[in-house]
Amino acid sequence: MSAEKTNEEIVTRGFVKQYYHTLNESPQFLHMFYKDSCLFNRLGPLTHVKKTVWTRKDVKDEFLAVKFEDFTAEVEYSLGVPYPMEHGRIIVFVSGHLTRKKDNVRNKFTQTFLLAQQDNAFCVVNDIFRFKKGQTQTQTCFLTETESMSEPERVASRLPLPDELIRELSFT
Repeated sequence: MSAEKTNEEIVTRGFVKQYYHTLNESPQFLHMFYKDSCLFNRLGPLTHVKKTVWTRKDVKDEFLAVKFEDFTAEVEYSLGVPYPMEHGRIIVFVSGHLTRKKDNVRNKFTQTFLLAQQDNAFCVVNDIFRFKKGQTQTQTCFLTETESMSEPERVASRLPLPDELIRELSFT
């Protein structure tokens, strides 16, 4: 296996870190990762009714309605692969846990993104999120990714806001 990282790995790593950092710290800005016209697909946790929205404004409204400030996301695994149908697109698969802060109930989730390159940057054009059935548990104590890191790793993990991410991930 090559020690060199591919563009997909670099973009995926930067995107996942920034996206979930923003989800945990500033969820009101999460919609900034999405293209103005995009596909955003969720399955209601209680009703299991599929909800699809098509615009960045609708994505913002959905994020505000969910109140992500009441949750903490932990990423266990992520993988990025080139989209086989079109150059400049990357499929990003993420697996992790979403923990409700008030009672530490933890739900395992999977999320799949399709990122598209636009003007030397990437944005989300498709986002599918699902909770994994039978994966709810109560967690009495857990460390976030940054709490388990050394000080140099914590400093390196402080990422810029979404506007700066676009510049960081550009292929210039």
